[in-house]
Amino acid sequence: MYCHICGTKNNSGEKHCQKCGTPLKQVSSTEEQIWSEPAGLEPRNASATGTESKRKSSPFLWVIPLLLAAIMGALLTYYYNKENLINAHVKTLHMEAEKAALSGQYAEALDLLDKALAQRPDVKALVQDRQITAKANDLWKQMDEAANLLKTGKLSEADKIIQVAAKTLNERQEPVFDKARAAMNNRKVTLAVLKVKKEIDQLTTVDALATKLKTISNLSGKEAEAVQKQIVDKLAGISYKQAEQQVKKRDFTAALQTVDNGLSYAPDDQKLAKYRDEVLREKKAFEKAEEERIRLAEQQAAEEELRNRTGAVYVTDLSAELDEYGDLHISGSVFNQGTRPISSVALIVNINTSNGDYIGETDAYVYPAILDVGAEGYFETSYYGVYEAANVTITNASWYVE
Repeated sequence: MYCHICGTKNNSGEKHCQKCGTPLKQVSSTEEQIWSEPAGLEPRNASATGTESKRKSSPFLWVIPLLLAAIMGALLTYYYNKENLINAHVKTLHMEAEKAALSGQYAEALDLLDKALAQRPDVKALVQDRQITAKANDLWKQMDEAANLLKTGKLSEADKIIQVAAKTLNERQEPVFDKARAAMNNRKVTLAVLKVKKEIDQLTTVDALATKLKTISNLSGKEAEAVQKQIVDKLAGISYKQAEQQVKKRDFTAALQTVDNGLSYAPDDQKLAKYRDEVLREKKAFEKAEEERIRLAEQQAAEEELRNRTGAVYVTDLSAELDEYGDLHISGSVFNQGTRPISSVALIVNINTSNGDYIGETDAYVYPAILDVGAEGYFETSYYGVYEAANVTITNASWYVE
């Protein structure tokens, strides 16, 4: 009887295989003949048993699985390392985008986030950060648009944009919006200044501006400070201009009173403070000239000589710049081309539009007060409420010969 498991021949009547211990099947005589070993021949299952044994013990049976395992391991390692490199790159891009966004470089941050999303489109943090950065970038563009509108005097349109942006920013607390929020606050300051400036542009006296200044001084905040400075600057400018007119009329006492009154509202205005010293020098020079004219009998000849020396003053580098509030700032240089020192050089500046239409005129005084032969002096003045580019020319110049 042969074991149906291992094929070992067992004695008839055995219940278990002598080799493997498997319970033996009880077979009929016919089955016994089939499983019996024919005389002179190998057992029927000898070749199969030998093949099976060889197959079990063959080393190639282990090599193929090992090779497959090695290949799979290599592929998995490559895939793992590749994924780690992609993750590291995406993380770097994310960090750089965050840094750019916090510094207000929203367009650069969006570009970095798009590169990261191209490799990891399903990362929620990247998707969310891109949405937030895109919103901040939109607000930043709105603030640029508002700035352009403010610069061209379109206050109503700019105000609408700022209000919409303010409503959005009130609902956002993320640090990425800080730069956009700072830009919005700056636009608010500019808008507040321009709104009040439209009112103060109509005020042309020191008393009227002083009343407006008193009203603004009761308010607090950056907007109020900006408006207050605007009023003080214009008040100082009007005081300066009035004093110039009084000096032109040789009313030095009134000019000093005007300057002192302006300084009481604008004590830090360096231009007005310097002009006070110049008025004193003018006053002294005028008094000295008066004494000289009284003393000299040839006063008429001296005046004639001064009129003949109209070529002593040479004006150059005349320029006019329009600031963001619509005021025109005029400056230039003056050379003494005469043969004697001159002092108290006064200029009349004519202002016209680019089409040649007359806007107005203003006075400018050259400093230092005394110019030696060949020396250079400078002058600067302002004309308020122009709101467009303008051409300026010097229409008259006067001075004293030392």
